[in-house]
Amino acid sequence: MGDRVLNLAVAAWLYRTYPADSEGELSLRHTHLVRTETCAAVAEHLGVWPAIVLGKNASAAEPAMRNRVLADAMEALLGVVFLRKGMAAVQVVVEAQWAPYLPTDLQANTKGGKDAKTALQELLQGQQLALPQYIEIGKTGPDHAAQFTVRVQTPLGTAEATGPSKAAASMLAAQQLLQRLNDASQ
Repeated sequence: MGDRVLNLAVAAWLYRTYPADSEGELSLRHTHLVRTETCAAVAEHLGVWPAIVLGKNASAAEPAMRNRVLADAMEALLGVVFLRKGMAAVQVVVEAQWAPYLPTDLQANTKGGKDAKTALQELLQGQQLALPQYIEIGKTGPDHAAQFTVRVQTPLGTAEATGPSKAAASMLAAQQLLQRLNDASQ
């Protein structure tokens, strides 16, 4: 529930703070604020890590694992705030703690450009078309070295890609479709 509460609080905050922004601009800001790295940074700043107890088989040595655990813990804390104090209290926490991470310059915060999934979504929204659908169509290999195949489906076409995670495969599929659409328009 915490992730849903965070998404709603961030969306409401951005809508009030940037009323003139386009849907795409609001989406970029929202994505930046609710991503794992940002949630983990907020949790780290609040000193959440020492209160986390990991299972025997979990390892916090890997930075990505630590970030996922911190982000999940932060979302869980927001869920507790919501259940105990309500949405208004969540809004206060989110606006206070996420404010340092609020992207003001969207170009600087997209690292030289948009990621492929965002670019594809904005392209479709700009043409008032349905949003892309990402569908896992296969998984091979052992769990510790799995390869995922994902298909992106849009009104403008489809593409498939394989990667070491669903997210990576989705990004590659979006890149392939964007490249195909770009090639076709030239």
